[in-house]
Amino acid sequence: MLSIFILVVSTIALVYLLIQLVKAKQQGRFLQTLRDLFIILLAILMTAAIFYIGYRFFRAF
Repeated sequence: MLSIFILVVSTIALVYLLIQLVKAKQQGRFLQTLRDLFIILLAILMTAAIFYIGYRFFRAF
């Protein structure tokens, strides 16, 4: 249930950040917003990796 919540919140954050990316491109702040997008993606991938490692760890026992 927690992973579904994290997935929904992360998806909302990505959609919001993509909208901000389009707006920033028009204002000339494209690279800063792109950097923020990559940080968000990295955080999502790290969260998924932690859940996967935890799942594999508890499945082994």
